Amino acid sequence: MVTRGIKHDVDRFINDMQAMYLPYKVPKGKVKGNYHVQLAMRPVQLWEVVFPEPALQTVLNTIWYEQQNERKAFKMPFGMMRKALKLEKVPAIDSKIPGRIVYKNNVSAYAIGVKKDVTNIEDGHEEL
Repeated sequence: MVTRGIKHDVDRFINDMQAMYLPYKVPKGKVKGNYHVQLAMRPVQLWEVVFPEPALQTVLNTIWYEQQNERKAFKMPFGMMRKALKLEKVPAIDSKIPGRIVYKNNVSAYAIGVKKDVTNIEDGHEEL
């Protein structure tokens, strides 16, 4: 599903969808019976993460360290996205550089690629 619209209207639509509970019958096992389950609305979002270039390994270890092996499973679709977005491959993660602690329960994050920022010609700093 793809949504498009004014943000607060889209948010209201999603909230209304999440408020639905649908009948669900479990015919066998320990939890046998009739239940109602909430409709699960799971966004798939594309993010641009901007940070100073020297912090690359810290960012990689913060967001993607646990999912290094999962990256292989998404090689083809992410490879096509990387090409369309004109990005470079994500470099190998250096496990010697620690990541930061962030809340990641129920969240999957997958790296698509990296792109260097334009450097300011006058003073040589990154244009974050």
